[in-house]
Amino acid sequence: MAAGSVARSARAAVREARAQGIKAGLVRPISAWPFPEEAVRRAAKQARAIIVPEMNLGQLIREVERVSAGQAEISGLNRIDAELITPAEILKRVQEVAKHGC
Repeated sequence: MAAGSVARSARAAVREARAQGIKAGLVRPISAWPFPEEAVRRAAKQARAIIVPEMNLGQLIREVERVSAGQAEISGLNRIDAELITPAEILKRVQEVAKHGC
């Protein structure tokens, strides 16, 4: 699940993961409020893990954890140094999750 500018990096990472044969998808909310609870619940039911890349200390991941209610492992990927999270960074986390779990 990715929002804002990091969603572009996430979309590119999903395309590359799929090209490598890894099942991956993206939930991209339009806004943080109201929180897209139903979309997150559906994703959690279908996925083994949800990766939440954020350009902050993890505000979005808390909501994802709350709504997913333990149905999927949740893994955060955070940056606070004003540099964008790259598709390669997200893809690396996707590969780690696909290989070992969260």
